[in-house]
Amino acid sequence: MSRPRALLANEAGGGRGHVTTLATVARALGRKVTLVSALARDAYAKEVSDLCESSFKPPLLSRTREDEVRLGFRGCATWADGLATLGLADETRIRRGLRFWRNLIVDQDISLLVADHAPLALWAARGLRDEGWDMRVVNIGIGYTVPPSDLLHFPPFLPDVLRTLHDEAATLAVLNRVGAEFDLAPLPRLSALYAVDLSLVTSFAFLDPYVRTRDPAVRIPPLVPASRVKAGAGRGIFVYFSTTELADPALVDALACLSVPRRGYLPSAPSDVHNRLLASGMELLDQPASAHDIADYARLIVHAAPHGTISLAALAGLPQVGIPQHQEQLYNARTAAARGILRIGQRGNSGLGSLIAEAYADERLAAAALAFAEPLRISHPWDPEADLSARIDPLLFGLGVPV
Repeated sequence: MSRPRALLANEAGGGRGHVTTLATVARALGRKVTLVSALARDAYAKEVSDLCESSFKPPLLSRTREDEVRLGFRGCATWADGLATLGLADETRIRRGLRFWRNLIVDQDISLLVADHAPLALWAARGLRDEGWDMRVVNIGIGYTVPPSDLLHFPPFLPDVLRTLHDEAATLAVLNRVGAEFDLAPLPRLSALYAVDLSLVTSFAFLDPYVRTRDPAVRIPPLVPASRVKAGAGRGIFVYFSTTELADPALVDALACLSVPRRGYLPSAPSDVHNRLLASGMELLDQPASAHDIADYARLIVHAAPHGTISLAALAGLPQVGIPQHQEQLYNARTAAARGILRIGQRGNSGLGSLIAEAYADERLAAAALAFAEPLRISHPWDPEADLSARIDPLLFGLGVPV
């Protein structure tokens, strides 16, 4: 019997986290299936494609430049409006996406879809399954991007961000109008896009915006390893920025002027920024550091408040400075700050260097981070990939795969 073919899909989001999640899925599935990937952005795609037999590029869901300007840093109030601004209020883009995913699933004889931030892929796959195509559909991602499928309406993420550009009912009507062209059953509500065979939320409860309404059984530990020891002995500052954060001169100035040891992984840093930080005495890595190496080296970690890095640092008991670049990161940063484990910086602020130096010296922040880590470490699996594999194995068994 030939191995089933599994498709790893992503069509939205610009951070590295979506890619690393799908790469973890690929390793967890191992040789049980033949892997195919379809990622909408080229950045970091090799982390997944190198693990797959073949790779494809789907249509990207992203905001228009006009909407980026209109919404600014804080973005829109709800996930419904977020989906609409990504393209799910545009008939042409919906039609193009559904056609791509349906054709790819059929042409590649896909039996298992695992999607991270790929709502049209989920809907297309579910439609084929309902037509009799023998497949299973998995949605995986952080709490922010994997909403419960039974929400009547999407609530605001932040109490002080209430602006929307699109009416939720109107977005639903557009989707159903296009879906009818593909004989898809009408969605009863927008959140039903996420009705799948298996939903896996890779978040600690404290980082899940839907924690009060979500079935806790779908939540699994974040797909980051726990460091072998807690932080506390390190004397340096570890820095991680993976996208365009270092286009901010104030942030570059702050990092370059710090007087304590610094080490960082900055894969997208422009060459002039890279050279300036090297000249300032900062050590720059050419590959990601392990959780243990970060915990062993650092007294403080500085980042943009992405979910995975906050989770890794929280597990290690490492104090943090988050400098959010968009609304999801602002949500993450505020949530971690409310637990006393992170200080929030504002991009473009000339006082970033002072904020980082103060956080580095803050004994109360360090103590709070160590205390917060204790219960997280007790419940965190030693091997998150094995834990993930155990969740997906029953679906594979249903496809005839011995597990």
